[in-house]
Amino acid sequence: MKNIEELEKYLEEECYSFAGLTIGKHSAPEGYIIEANGSEYNFSYSERGRKTVLKSFCCEKDLVEYAFEKLSADKWNKAHLVAWVWSKDEIKQAEQELKKKDIMFERNDIPNYSQGKDAYRIFVFGRDIEKLVDFKKKYFRRK
Repeated sequence: MKNIEELEKYLEEECYSFAGLTIGKHSAPEGYIIEANGSEYNFSYSERGRKTVLKSFCCEKDLVEYAFEKLSADKWNKAHLVAWVWSKDEIKQAEQELKKKDIMFERNDIPNYSQGKDAYRIFVFGRDIEKLVDFKKKYFRRK
C-alpha cells in the first residue's frame, strides 16, 4: 500500500472497526487519526477533544506502513460489538450460537452497569461481523 486511500480500502475489506479510527471518509469521535496535514503525514490519537500527534512522516508511504503495522498488531482494531444483553442466560445462549458457527469471540461483561443491572457483551473480530447480521438483531439490546 502506497497511500492513505489504499490503506482505507484495505481496512474496509478486512472489516476493521472504524469506531475508534479516523481515516478518509471515516470519522470517529475519539481514537487514531491517519491524515495528511500540509506536507506532513501524521499518525495521531484524539481523546476528549485533544489531538496528539504520535508520529509524523514526510512521506505518505511511510505513514501507511507504520499505521498498518500499528493497527494490525492489536486485535481490538478489528473488534465489533455484536451482543449486548441483560441476562446471563441470554449471553450464554449467544455464546453457544457463536460456537456452533465456529466464530471466535470475546465476552466482556460490565458489572453494575445501570441501576444495579449487569450488562453482558460479546465482540467478534474482522470479517466474522459479516456473518452475524441476524445474530446482532437478536442479541444487541442496549436498553
